[in-house]
Amino acid sequence: VRCLEMTTKRKIIGRLVPCRCFRGEEEIVSVLDYSHCGLQQVPKEVFNFERTLEELYLDANQIEELPK
Repeated sequence: VRCLEMTTKRKIIGRLVPCRCFRGEEEIVSVLDYSHCGLQQVPKEVFNFERTLEELYLDANQIEELPK
């Protein structure tokens, strides 16, 4: 079960993992919201967007340790 709300510079909002093949261009993801998802660790997908990511919300989860 994926619990994700994303907002891109294209103003696309969804509850899925973004596709990098949108119109043949690389997706620019600036906000990821994983709040209230019952996560125990930071999802690996977050690191796919580290170049463009500006905001990451992980509140109300069970994450005890953040990766470097």
